Amino acid sequence: MKIIRKQSRGSILVEFALSIILYSAFLYGLIVASMWAIGGTIVHDAAITAAQIYAVELDSSKAAKRAVGEIGRWGYVFVDPSTIHVTVEQIGDTAHATVTAQPRIQKAFFYTMPALKREASCTMEYRFRRPGEFL
Repeated sequence: MKIIRKQSRGSILVEFALSIILYSAFLYGLIVASMWAIGGTIVHDAAITAAQIYAVELDSSKAAKRAVGEIGRWGYVFVDPSTIHVTVEQIGDTAHATVTAQPRIQKAFFYTMPALKREASCTMEYRFRRPGEFL
């Protein structure tokens, strides 16, 4: 009786090729999601800075400029600088800042990454503008 052996030559190479494609796709997705999350954190920090500056100084242009500068330090790696939009306003006795931007990597396979929009508020600091009321 003749023994029939299965030819396994080259099967390891095929398995490696299939697994490296899946691993690369997973790694790319992980990097894109991480960059989006870090970009969101940077945009949120810029919104907090804008609200704090506006609460103390009541100057929306200075607050917006400082928020863009906050993102400009390392945020350009994660956020597209040409898409940054800062809105600062006073609502009641709070300063409210909204910062929106697009992530640097816009597409992850077939999924479009959403825009980064973060809001922050801060209580207005009256003691700097009217110190006589607090003596």
